[in-house]
Amino acid sequence: MEKKEILEVLKDVQDPEMPVSILELDMVNEDDITIESDSKVKVTFKPTSTMCPMGSVIGVLIKKKLKDTLGVNAVVEVRPGTHMNEEMVNDIINSKERYEQVVKRLEDAGLC
Repeated sequence: MEKKEILEVLKDVQDPEMPVSILELDMVNEDDITIESDSKVKVTFKPTSTMCPMGSVIGVLIKKKLKDTLGVNAVVEVRPGTHMNEEMVNDIINSKERYEQVVKRLEDAGLC
């Protein structure tokens, strides 16, 4: 697995508030990806603002896309210092229970 492959997958993830790819918005770039193994990666992202209300949703969409497309276990976190509720956002994305709740809501709304 290569970083370019991960970026190719992430180009289809859009900011929920605007129909623009997170790559076009420069939320994720090659430097934000760490490949730990063929089945585990870490991705950090920069929300559109320090108070981005969709920060956790964006992180969940990134994590879900990587799992569904590449079958990898992804740890997804807000880039340090880029969101005022960084700890809460990271917890929602990486807590199994909270992640699954957000995915269910997104699926019910037809957003993923």
